[in-house]
Amino acid sequence: MTQQEKDEMNRRRIDNLAKERKSKIILAIALPVAAIVLTLIIGAIGAKKQGDIADATVLDNMTIGDFLDSEGSGAAIYTGTARAVDPVTDKDEGGEYIKIRRRVEQIQRVRNEKEDKYEEETTELSDRSAHCEEIELDDMIIVYDVFHSLPEVTKSNSEGPESNEFRTEYTYIPSIVEGTFYIKCSNGDVDSIDYYESEDVGQQSKSRFGLVIVLIWLAVIVIEVIAIVRIVKLGGIVKAQSAKQG
Repeated sequence: MTQQEKDEMNRRRIDNLAKERKSKIILAIALPVAAIVLTLIIGAIGAKKQGDIADATVLDNMTIGDFLDSEGSGAAIYTGTARAVDPVTDKDEGGEYIKIRRRVEQIQRVRNEKEDKYEEETTELSDRSAHCEEIELDDMIIVYDVFHSLPEVTKSNSEGPESNEFRTEYTYIPSIVEGTFYIKCSNGDVDSIDYYESEDVGQQSKSRFGLVIVLIWLAVIVIEVIAIVRIVKLGGIVKAQSAKQG
C-alpha cells in the first residue's frame, strides 16, 4: 500500500469518526427535547385520567348492571372480586387461572477462550399461553379482552447443570382476583376495565403515570452519559488523527 493510499484511508476514517461524533451530538441535544415533549404529553394524559377518575361513580349501593341500566355511559368504580367463568389450566403446573403463560428456555454457558470468560447462549424451546374467555364481575359476565392491568405472578424453576440449564417460567393471573376496578361504559356496554390494587384509584393512577415519566428520564440520563463519553472520546481520536495527518 502506497503512502497516498494510507493517507486516503486515514482521511476516510477521520471523516467517519467525525460523522459519528456529529450524530452523537445531535442525539445528545434531541433526546432531552423529545423527553420533555413526551413528559408533557404523558402529564396531560395523566391529568385527564385523574379528572375522569374523580368524576366516576363509586358503586356502593348499586351493582354494575344497575349502573349500566341507569346511566348507560360514563365511568364507575367497583371494589370486589373478579372470577374466571371458564378458568384455564396447565397440565404441568396444575391449578386454575384467568391467564397462564409457560416459557421454556435452554441456557448454555460456553467459555470464550479469547476473552477468558463464560458467555450465555439462550434458546427458546417453547412459549405458549391461554386465557379464559369470560370473567364474572359483580352481577356481570364480561369478556376477558375488556380487562387491563390484572395482577400477574411470575415464578420459574430450573433443571440440569449450570452449563446446560433448562428454565421454565410461568406467568399467570389467578382465577380469582380481589381489587378495585375502574369501569368505562358507553351506550349500555362495558368498554374497558382497569384493575387497581387498592380503593385509592386516583393515587395509584397518578403513581403509574409518575413511574412512566421517571423511567423515561432515567433512560435519557443513561443514554446521555454514554453519548457524552463517546463524543469526548471521538473528539480526542479525531484531533489526534488530524494532527498526524497534518
